[in-house]
Amino acid sequence: MIALRIPDPVDQKRMPVNKPPRASRLLRYYLFRTRRLSRRQLGTVQDWKLRVVFWVGALLVGLLTVAFAWVTEQAFQVFVSLEQRSPLIPLVLTPAGMVFIAWVMRHMGSESQGSGIPQVLVVLKQRYHWLRPTFLSLRVIVLKFGLTCLGLMCGASIGREGPSVQMGAAMMYSVGQMGRLHQKYVDNALIVAGGAAGVSAAFNAPLAGIVFAIEELAGSFEQRTSGTLILAIILSGVVVLMMMGHYSYFGHPQGTLDLAQDWLAIGVTGLVCGLLGGLFSRLLITGSRFLAPYARQNPYRVVFLCALVVVFLGLITGGATYGSGYEQARHLITEDVEGGVLYPLAKMSATLVSYFTGIPGGLFSPSLAAGAGIGNVIGHWVPNSSVVGVTLVAMSAFLAGVIQRPITSFVIVMELTGNRHDILLPLMAGAFLAAAVAKLVWLRPLYDSLADRLQEGEGMALDRARVVPAEPPESGR
Repeated sequence: MIALRIPDPVDQKRMPVNKPPRASRLLRYYLFRTRRLSRRQLGTVQDWKLRVVFWVGALLVGLLTVAFAWVTEQAFQVFVSLEQRSPLIPLVLTPAGMVFIAWVMRHMGSESQGSGIPQVLVVLKQRYHWLRPTFLSLRVIVLKFGLTCLGLMCGASIGREGPSVQMGAAMMYSVGQMGRLHQKYVDNALIVAGGAAGVSAAFNAPLAGIVFAIEELAGSFEQRTSGTLILAIILSGVVVLMMMGHYSYFGHPQGTLDLAQDWLAIGVTGLVCGLLGGLFSRLLITGSRFLAPYARQNPYRVVFLCALVVVFLGLITGGATYGSGYEQARHLITEDVEGGVLYPLAKMSATLVSYFTGIPGGLFSPSLAAGAGIGNVIGHWVPNSSVVGVTLVAMSAFLAGVIQRPITSFVIVMELTGNRHDILLPLMAGAFLAAAVAKLVWLRPLYDSLADRLQEGEGMALDRARVVPAEPPESGR
């Protein structure tokens, strides 16, 4: 027999136990504790795909806007050099150039006309989502880019911020189409992010882009995309910061106001700018409607006559009304020159007439320039107040009176002047007062009114035979 030895319990305690190493036990414990981590916390593949599309689109928008800003400045410098050789050169250059731009739009794509912001507002509405491939195509980017630069080379009183909005929205939308995203809420978020990123990069003002997205392009955001959307706006601003450095376009002007002591100057500025801003909006909408039938019958004749008016205004102001108006506004802020009543009125008129031609171009920078002219005049009329401070408030107030978006207006001026928080309260007061007064003259915000005209089909020189909707207008997404 074979004797079986039963181990003693005491010996069992002494026998070595093959336990896994401490690191392995910790890893198993960590995996046990975290294996219940949900897909919502980690993010699905589609969520990461969405983030990548937003980030890549924002970087492309930043690069596009930097290139657009540089080319537009060079284009306007070409006009300035020609105009300095002889003030009569614009008599030929401006009408011929604007007629050529109208001809290109008529034959290659009239969806690139105007500011660009009303087009973005229209396609954000689900009812008109079938127009997105038309208004937000790569062809629109090319046409908007080239024709806006050509318009500044002709001396038109236009800005580049409005076109930057449409080009940014088109770029982001195109990236989303290439990424084949399928969420229903993504299209609107991409368009809003692209448009706001365009504003952010154009002004080198990320906060202004975020506020513009909230105040102008959308009343609310999808909770799942708001963080990614804001990050996309900031990313486009970072691209500008890396390529052009940290700068504020108008520098750091020395001039401030105290809300308690300078309330009269701020109140008068807000009141006057609100009235003039509302009048500007009213004239732009009613003038466009009045000229629409004539423009349909004789488009080139209307453009030619409007161009002659632009040249006439440039001649009587010594060339001050040509271009976006950034240089004139900078000189007024730094008190290098003293403006007069003629300049702001002429700048408003030149901007109106330039818009009537239908060529691509925005209203932001010309409005800031006209506001600077108004503020310079008021600042010399109101005693014991800083002329520079009143000028800054007038820039914010007139822009608010035109677009009726007071938060966007004072944030833009604040960031363009080096984030000077000591003048924040006067800027806010002037902007809100002007926006309220402007409603007495023209009830609807300007870009909403222009978007309504696009929806009605008035003033939209779009060759409808070329519009082939991707889906029927009544179909869902």
